[in-house]
Amino acid sequence: MVRQRSAHAWAGLAAGLVMLALAADRGAPGWTWALLAPCILVCVAQIALCPGYGIRLSDRALSVLTGYGERVVPLCGIDHLRLTPTRGVVVLADGEEVALPRQVLRDTLLLIRESTARGIPVRAL
Repeated sequence: MVRQRSAHAWAGLAAGLVMLALAADRGAPGWTWALLAPCILVCVAQIALCPGYGIRLSDRALSVLTGYGERVVPLCGIDHLRLTPTRGVVVLADGEEVALPRQVLRDTLLLIRESTARGIPVRAL
């Protein structure tokens, strides 16, 4: 449904590439390259390895993507979905709450429509 890479990684990569270009243009010493190169490599690794933030909703399960981790919750174990203007939470049948990433709240109507189509009640909108 909603997947997005970290905006901080893209901004860090852009800033690092601008600094790298300026360093190359002005003939920077070797220690400058030694400082910039690891920063750029970390940003590239984060963009490549971090699948994104959001949710994936199938006919049998809800997958919550939290950057480097993913939590899969079977639909039969979900009691309801609680939405507020600033937060979204999946409440499980045993009372446990699974927080949804903030990117999910951009299009709450789509989330409500897809949840109710799969029999998940939505509360507190």
